[in-house]
Amino acid sequence: MSTALEQPPIQEPGPRQPRDRRALIIIVLAVLLVLATATAVAIAALNGGPEPQSSPGSQPSAGPTTSVPSVVPPPAAQLPTAQPPTAQPPSAGPVTPTSSQPAPAPFGYQPLWPFANLAEVTGWQDAYRSGGHQPWHLDVDVTALAFTTGYLQFTGVNVVVWRSVQGGEALVAVGYPIKNQPPGTAAVLHLAKFGAGSDAPWEVVGSRDTTLTITRPRYGAAVGSPVTVGGTITGVDESIRVQVRQPSSEQPIGQTGGLPAGGENTPWSTTVKYEGATAPALTIVAFTGGHYTDVERFAITGIRPAA
Repeated sequence: MSTALEQPPIQEPGPRQPRDRRALIIIVLAVLLVLATATAVAIAALNGGPEPQSSPGSQPSAGPTTSVPSVVPPPAAQLPTAQPPTAQPPSAGPVTPTSSQPAPAPFGYQPLWPFANLAEVTGWQDAYRSGGHQPWHLDVDVTALAFTTGYLQFTGVNVVVWRSVQGGEALVAVGYPIKNQPPGTAAVLHLAKFGAGSDAPWEVVGSRDTTLTITRPRYGAAVGSPVTVGGTITGVDESIRVQVRQPSSEQPIGQTGGLPAGGENTPWSTTVKYEGATAPALTIVAFTGGHYTDVERFAITGIRPAA
């Protein structure tokens, strides 16, 4: 009796084990975690925010890092600075004072030249303040020389030898050049500030006499014509001439010829007739010369014409 080989029984596949399923889930979760981390890093980089900081004890990544730009202040040269006030350009004339001028003190001298009274002074000040008219009135040297070369017409007396200015008073020695020598002194003029304010002009009021003097008539006296003029002189072979002048007349309104004189403090005297006086003050000038130039010494005084 033959016996047939038996086939091994075919086994059906059984259900998967639970641990295989858990492993798959862990792999899927790990992949998702990596993707989430990479997405967060990319979003942070795009927004310019800081990178995730390494936890303590961890090593920094080997990849490149992106630094966040900080706010840097501009250099000092670019910072705005306070600018100094812009200087104003000089005006054509002096600036008119904003405060009122003080009242002028009484003028203690006889005004002779260039202003006859206070009204003429204030008129010039107005013109000077508004347009710089005739600024030479503020220069004591120029005023003294203009008096001798212009008003008295002593054109050879054209240099200032010395000056002394103290406040509103001044003495100015005017003279003439001498070849190869210091200039000679013809007269020492007395000037004073006339009017009020820092722009009060200089006024010729007299002279400080030494070797040629005028003692008559009295300074500031009211004198009619003819007038006796006299004083003293020191010198040799002198010839004294006398003139009466007023600012409104180019030529003298009275004069005398040469009066011989000389010696040491020798008195001299002469009589002068004048006419056509219209100014409130007249200038009497006595002068001599002839050694170096026509006018080498002179003296002046001021009078008022008698009615």
